[in-house]
Amino acid sequence: MESVYYRNLGSDKRYYDAAVRCMSDHRSKFPVSSDKMAGEIFKNVIYDHPELFSAAFAFRILTTGFKKEVELKYIYSLYDTNKIASDIEKIATQIIGELINPNQSEYDKVRVLHDYLKCNLEYDFDMASNTNLSDRKNVEAHSIVGAFLKHKCVCEGFAKAMKYLCDRVGVECWVVFGNGNSSLSNGPHAWNIVRINGYYHHVDVTWDNQYSDDAFMPNYGYFCLSDEEIAKDHTWDRRNYPQCPSSPYNFFRVNNALLDSKAQFESFLYNAFQNEEEIIMFRVVRGSMLEQQINGCLEECVFKAAGRCKYITVPTFRYGSVPEQLTYFVRPEYSYN
Repeated sequence: MESVYYRNLGSDKRYYDAAVRCMSDHRSKFPVSSDKMAGEIFKNVIYDHPELFSAAFAFRILTTGFKKEVELKYIYSLYDTNKIASDIEKIATQIIGELINPNQSEYDKVRVLHDYLKCNLEYDFDMASNTNLSDRKNVEAHSIVGAFLKHKCVCEGFAKAMKYLCDRVGVECWVVFGNGNSSLSNGPHAWNIVRINGYYHHVDVTWDNQYSDDAFMPNYGYFCLSDEEIAKDHTWDRRNYPQCPSSPYNFFRVNNALLDSKAQFESFLYNAFQNEEEIIMFRVVRGSMLEQQINGCLEECVFKAAGRCKYITVPTFRYGSVPEQLTYFVRPEYSYN
């Protein structure tokens, strides 16, 4: 599967291919045409190939006459790299064996892998602020080693783990590098673009993990968004990635939980209460009247909807939200008449 970045390289693809061969064989040097290309090639190779986890982020550029080469430093020996790769493959095989079956749709495959990573990984705040590019713990936190063997990583580790698993179940997936700007973080950030039945969508497992707590598992605020939707708090170089002009497989659209009025919201809550749903998740349509009203009417609508129920009441409830994406989560406490 060719990345958009790779396709855009034209005749310079040979440098990318040389970098992949070099890192796959655990060799120390590969050629480049410029200092700028060195960083771009390295970054895109490790994003496109999360299985190449052994190279440190710190590397040197050697210039001899008209020849330029990137000199790599590895954090593991070749023996250890192969052993770790084998361990990760076994874990991935087990995860896929437990979660994936041949009858699942692409949407369901992406959703269960998203849920697994979101619920089983911990964000590594210490390594997020580590600037030592040669530190083994830092490199691991940015890789599938941190994700699968340590169960603790930064956003890059989340995104690479998602790609690693998607690649193995036949779902097209990219690691996107850009910036996030929200109440969670402001700075460099990584997430994914996945292809579901021909439609590309953004998936940010990291932020769905960080916006969650035990009361609101699982969270889907950043699951299958369009370019326009995720651009509310993400920026990226769109030339290097597939376009996501729509989001037909957004979680809330698939589950008929896109709401645009108080009346619709109240009816939605009533049906959820009647079914005694433990966690009620919905998304407010941007630009709708409900967007202007939701923060002032949420409690009112909960109690009105509960008041319509014949056999149950909702004396108390908890709620949370992802404000940038207008997604909300209500956890009711039920009592019975």
